[in-house]
Amino acid sequence: MTETKPPADIRISSLPDTVAPPMDLILMADPNQEQVAEYLPHCLILVANHLDLTVGVLALSPEGKTKAEIKVLAVTPGYRRKGIGRLLLEEAGERARRLGFTELQVCTGNSSIKPFQLYQQAGFELTDVRWNYFTHHYPQPIMEEGIVCKHQLVLHKSL
Repeated sequence: MTETKPPADIRISSLPDTVAPPMDLILMADPNQEQVAEYLPHCLILVANHLDLTVGVLALSPEGKTKAEIKVLAVTPGYRRKGIGRLLLEEAGERARRLGFTELQVCTGNSSIKPFQLYQQAGFELTDVRWNYFTHHYPQPIMEEGIVCKHQLVLHKSL
């Protein structure tokens, strides 16, 4: 599949503290509501907007002095494969670098084939596999593209 250019009028910005995060999108990326409720308050939330619609979200969390982690990256189904995820990743990398982080981490499931591809295209390298992570930490099984999500893939990128 070929990725097309994002619409010219996509805007990436920080979500103001006074605005509720787009939970429908966030829960598409991480369906564990309890886990999301724990980490989301500590995250910088970036949103991609097209006209008046929020079409993408990324949550960036500090994980020590040198590392930031992308906890969530989600794009509305009708806007996928248009470069919006890539724009969010680029902005997250720039923000993390400006904040003094030297490493960016992202974790995804073994069944998340397209996100895994996107992260590698964005310069992330697979550094670890957390075996059976999703079967132990998520109350309901996760299925994507007919694949059971069991293992967490950990990827890193130097900034």
